[in-house]
Amino acid sequence: MSDFLKKCLELYPTWAGIAAVVLLIIHFAMPYHPREKFPVDDPPPKLIATFSLGQLIQFVIQVLTFPLILFASAFVVINFNLPSEVGAVVFFALAILWWFLPRNLARKIDGW
Repeated sequence: MSDFLKKCLELYPTWAGIAAVVLLIIHFAMPYHPREKFPVDDPPPKLIATFSLGQLIQFVIQVLTFPLILFASAFVVINFNLPSEVGAVVFFALAILWWFLPRNLARKIDGW
């Protein structure tokens, strides 16, 4: 096993924990984005605390995949001897997918 992969496996729980804390704070501060058309008349039922089923699935997906985005961008820079700007572009592109795909999935699960 390469040193990079060993280091990634060591850092994975730390980065997943950081992502969980930050996303939990964001969820408690603003469970729904104010620009979204939230179904006020028929909100999705809460499953656990303030999380609906869709929000909980979104939270779990984002917590487990955030470290992978960091490691993928570092992997591209380290193994292909590319400038760090390329790693930043890879991180930015994956972060956009990381933010919007689980959110859209949560909205479909919650039915709005």
